[in-house]
Amino acid sequence: MEYLVSHGHAGEIGRFAARQPLDCRRGDRVVVRGAHGLLLGTVLCDATSGHARMLDAAVGELVRVATDEDRTIERQVRDRAQRLFDDARRLAAELNLPLEILDVEIQLDGHRVALYFLRGAECDERPLVSALSKKYEVLVSLRDLALPAGATACGKPDCGNQGGGCTSCSSGGCGTGCGSPKLTAEVREYFSGLRRQMEQNQRVPLV
Repeated sequence: MEYLVSHGHAGEIGRFAARQPLDCRRGDRVVVRGAHGLLLGTVLCDATSGHARMLDAAVGELVRVATDEDRTIERQVRDRAQRLFDDARRLAAELNLPLEILDVEIQLDGHRVALYFLRGAECDERPLVSALSKKYEVLVSLRDLALPAGATACGKPDCGNQGGGCTSCSSGGCGTGCGSPKLTAEVREYFSGLRRQMEQNQRVPLV
C-alpha cells in the first residue's frame, strides 16, 4: 500500500510504500524513510496511479505509525536543530562566506543533517561543514535552494531577462537571466519569518 505523505520543514509531498499492512488515515503521523534518512510526516491520502504519474520522485518507505517515543525524539531533534542553525549562521559570517543559511533539518536518527541555503557567489563551504560536523558529530549535507544556472522560475526563456522581471510568473528575477536570486534584506526577512512560523505553529492532525 502506498500513501502520499507530507514531510520535512518545507512540507514536501512524496509517495511512501508500507512494507507491512498499516491502517493509516488522513492526518496520521508516521515515520518515513527517504533518500536522506528518517523523518516524521503526516499522511495526506492513499496514493493512486494518477499520483504516480504526477510525482516522479522515487518511492520511499513508510516505516511505521509514529509512537510517543518518535514524537519525543522529534522535539529533542528540533531543539538541537535550532542550536545548529544559530551556529551555522554565525560561522558563515565569521568565515566570510556569501551564504544565507535558511534552515536546518536533522533526521530522526540524530546523525544526518540537511543545511538549506542560498549562495550569493562561488565559495568553499568545506570549513563550515567540517566545523559543524565536528561539533555536533553529524553528517552534514548541503542543499542549495537557488535555481540552477540558466534555469528560470517559471521555465520561460525570457524569465528575468528584463529589469522588471518575468511578466508571466511574478518571480521578479535578478534582472540578468542568470536564475540566481538576489540576497536582499527582503529575501532574508521572508525566509526568517517563514522559519519562525514553522517553529511557532505545531502541525495539528487533519480531519
